[in-house]
Amino acid sequence: MLPSRGDETCTAFHEVVRYYKVQRSDVVFLKFILEAYEGMSTLSTVEPREAIVRLSVPVGFDADMQRILESLGDEISISETEFRPEHLQNA
Repeated sequence: MLPSRGDETCTAFHEVVRYYKVQRSDVVFLKFILEAYEGMSTLSTVEPREAIVRLSVPVGFDADMQRILESLGDEISISETEFRPEHLQNA
């Protein structure tokens, strides 16, 4: 089960933004699965070497997306992580 940390970012477009660490080999699979739920999220890779992805979810779909991610946790390694853009500057 993926815990909700409670420090997610809510943008001006009323979406929740969270960051997740996945296996590099699972990024395409994750993107493919989430795209099947059209309109529920946008996934982008923010740190390719460490396989950290940014997931933006409209506020109304947050609970549904959390359940989807929990279910995917049975298939792939995925964990919510903290990400700050300055990590890229230190690379």
